[in-house]
Amino acid sequence: MKLVLFLMLNIFITPLYCQQKLVVHFLYGSVPAKGYEKTEKKLFGGLKGGHVSIQLGDSIIGFQPKGRCHIIANNEDPNGYFKVENLLHWSNDTVGKKYTSVEIPVSSIEYKEVSNLLNGYLQQAPYDYAVFGMRCAAATYDALEDIGIVKPLKQTGKWLTYFYPQLFRRHLLKIASENNYTVLRKKGTVSRKWEME
Repeated sequence: MKLVLFLMLNIFITPLYCQQKLVVHFLYGSVPAKGYEKTEKKLFGGLKGGHVSIQLGDSIIGFQPKGRCHIIANNEDPNGYFKVENLLHWSNDTVGKKYTSVEIPVSSIEYKEVSNLLNGYLQQAPYDYAVFGMRCAAATYDALEDIGIVKPLKQTGKWLTYFYPQLFRRHLLKIASENNYTVLRKKGTVSRKWEME
């Protein structure tokens, strides 16, 4: 009987709680460095810009606008969408960019929950992308909130509290320090002036 219970536990229950991981990637805001103004592009948001995305397996998923960004959220004519990118393509695309990545261990159940949530968001974004509304940092917070990594906030609380990526990055780095999450840092090219912590 004990052998049967042991086998059932290992076959059916244990895999549900096996550790997986998701990774939150923070691209830093930047402007062309002195002397590189003619060769480097100005990017949306400048030093307070950047981007936040979530990696699940070999997929990098982030929230962004289609075309021009709305100033105020317009749910009647939303222009936000979740984009998925292959890890290899993303790695090639981010060469020379400054990143901090936070690895978050999760159970198989939590991994499946966030995967299902983001798969649904890839089909249809639940909100508009707007300066005064949901953007990449708030959208990433939204996904992590669903599995209890961060505390629940109302939608307006998400985008007001994490108005730009640096604010959310600082918060998640504090959580990472408290929970001993692995944090990986990548330096950016000298041709750009990068946002500091």
